[in-house]
Amino acid sequence: MRVWTRVHQPDGRRVWKAVTGDQGNIAWLQNALLLQLGESPFWADWGIPVQQTLVSRVWPDYYLNLTQRRFRDIFPSLQITRKDGGNGADPVYDISVILNNGTLYSSARQSFNQDYSQTGPWS
Repeated sequence: MRVWTRVHQPDGRRVWKAVTGDQGNIAWLQNALLLQLGESPFWADWGIPVQQTLVSRVWPDYYLNLTQRRFRDIFPSLQITRKDGGNGADPVYDISVILNNGTLYSSARQSFNQDYSQTGPWS
């Protein structure tokens, strides 16, 4: 499958790039985790209810579990777990993926947020 993502350039620009294979699957997972619930006109039941989470202070564990189940057939192993500790104001999640070639991708080693190049751990 091919996934289109935006790659950050050194000058601050973001350019579109098509990615495939494991890199594309990581980008797809990352984009699904960044999606707000109901934001996509095609996948309205995908995403995290960010506004409701901020107002209610109930962390989105259920929605992360749904996302994890949606991707369970794509990766040999995918674990999304909430970290204990921190300042308690923001939920922090660890993401650990074993890719199809056996390589481990862990959010503890790479940034897994909007600031990171959304093409996964590769350049």
